[in-house]
Amino acid sequence: MDTVTKAIGGITYSSYCTENRSGEQFIADHAVGYILSGSITIIDGSRTHVFRDGDVVLFRRNHLAKFIKRPPSGGGELLVISLLLDQSLLQGLAKGRSSAFPGLIPPEAVLQIRPDELLQHYLDALPDFASQEIDAELAGHKIQEFVLLLLRAQPELQQVLFDFGTPGKIDLEAFMQRNFRYNVPLEKLAFLTGRSLATFKRDFEKIFHCPPSRWLLEQRLKEAYYLISNKNVKPSAVYLYVGFESLSHFSHAFKRSYGMRPSRLAAGIGTN
Repeated sequence: MDTVTKAIGGITYSSYCTENRSGEQFIADHAVGYILSGSITIIDGSRTHVFRDGDVVLFRRNHLAKFIKRPPSGGGELLVISLLLDQSLLQGLAKGRSSAFPGLIPPEAVLQIRPDELLQHYLDALPDFASQEIDAELAGHKIQEFVLLLLRAQPELQQVLFDFGTPGKIDLEAFMQRNFRYNVPLEKLAFLTGRSLATFKRDFEKIFHCPPSRWLLEQRLKEAYYLISNKNVKPSAVYLYVGFESLSHFSHAFKRSYGMRPSRLAAGIGTN
């Protein structure tokens, strides 16, 4: 099997034997990933982050991100332990606390955690804990322990973890130009721009003068054409990056728009 996953009460142990480009693109709840071996590349808007063995990463709720999971180059498995920090747990921990670190919340979808000695001891013991047969209640206590240790190591992160609001209304045009490559439902895009679906569609047509579905398809195909013709990127590597679910769907849409399949465009470039 290429992927093995064991999940108990918000703690997930995953291993990947081959490169995996699938994964959640809309992050609904805060989560933490501890990379034991291999690497994860995360594309966050126009930024690309690479995390490797020993890195601890906070994935922030209500953000978009793409994940490329790679086993070690010399062989072996990508091993990751993930902790889901659901809102009910965080709301319980937030009671009675005041924000000691007011200010701007960082915009990035992913933040690297800097463990202190106590948090590192916790992380070092996590693989053994995750390998045991435990129940959901015990897993919940273990995640709560992590959050308390995290806030001890980086107390400023409480402004991220204890932000329970919903996205406010933002510049729709700038958001779409930055995020058209993400293959998520229109309802999620509307939510992230602080709009109902009906308002999102209405505002979208005022700005772009066409329905969202048509504009998204056109932008993804333009990006794909540019990457294949100017950057020599293979169609098999392009389709997921620009937001298509399958290579066959991408190839069909590309041919309908440009009169040729992407493989033909790539082959033509290769002969020049």
